[in-house]
Amino acid sequence: MATDTREAHQPIHLSIRSSLDSEYATFHDEHIQYVLPSEATPWDPKSRDRPSPMALGDQKHVEVGAVFDKDIGNFQVRVFTPEGATPEGGWPALIWLHGGGWVMGGLGSENGFLKHVCKYVNCVVVSVNYRHAPEHVYPAAANDVLEAFQWIVEDNNSETLCINTSKLAIGGLSAGGCLTAILSLKISKLAILPKPVFQVMICPVIDNTATTDTIWYGSQHAPWLTPSRMTWYREKYFSLPSEAANWDASPCFAPPDLQAKSPKTFIGVSECDLLAPEALRYAEVLEQAGVDTTVKVYKGATHSILVLAGIHQIGKKLVHDVCGALSQALGTLYDASEAPILPLTS
Repeated sequence: MATDTREAHQPIHLSIRSSLDSEYATFHDEHIQYVLPSEATPWDPKSRDRPSPMALGDQKHVEVGAVFDKDIGNFQVRVFTPEGATPEGGWPALIWLHGGGWVMGGLGSENGFLKHVCKYVNCVVVSVNYRHAPEHVYPAAANDVLEAFQWIVEDNNSETLCINTSKLAIGGLSAGGCLTAILSLKISKLAILPKPVFQVMICPVIDNTATTDTIWYGSQHAPWLTPSRMTWYREKYFSLPSEAANWDASPCFAPPDLQAKSPKTFIGVSECDLLAPEALRYAEVLEQAGVDTTVKVYKGATHSILVLAGIHQIGKKLVHDVCGALSQALGTLYDASEAPILPLTS
């Protein structure tokens, strides 16, 4: 029997192994533990174009009506449009902010999931490729997503995109979840109309002042997104550590009266994620402010729950839950039994 001689750079910590979803633990043991962490190598902008090791678990890309990209200046958008005739008044829409720690990712991020949303929730999806660190530091990403929202809801652009701006949701993954919360707060602060009716945050970054001595203490051994990796992202995004305490960096520090103006919210939390404690705490903040908030905790799941939805049952559950919540908020129908989630390689 051959012995595997590869070096394990990211083995699962013994203290958390028994808590992990078994499908994830197997995947991590077979693939992820041998991947050299980002923070262990010199920064190379070309790494954004390299396939993530998590791409093995992506969803199969379903057919939608159309996909096109548009350059807006500082940022780009990718637009997914459903099949069929545009409904009277335009399509409901989701504006999506990708994950990647403000450093990684781009127009190709989470496309399997976004096409699934477009096809089965029956809405337009606009993915925003905001500027990335370290070339563009804080608050570039937060500024870009606000500008993108304003561009999308302008009358001439919403008409071109065939969007019904009274049925508009915003959402994001990880750093994109952070930007989602910040965007909804900025929209309220600036009294921008129309406002989104719903926001979705999946495994969101909420508190960029968190450390293993504070809120991360109980989650510090979660796999893949480790304290050192999250710190590496922060060091790329923030010029000064003090910036992390601003509410357009850490939405948990926004004034309560502003948080109270947040739209109806869905937060998906992975139990075995470094960021789980801050996401749960933010859900409590929103609930206390009177915001209609739904929190789903996925037992044994990790920060990789969405990007492994093509191969893991717990990721499929998340996708169905998010799509069900979106369809309810946007006034469409979503039938999970008619919305298969297949592996990318199928």
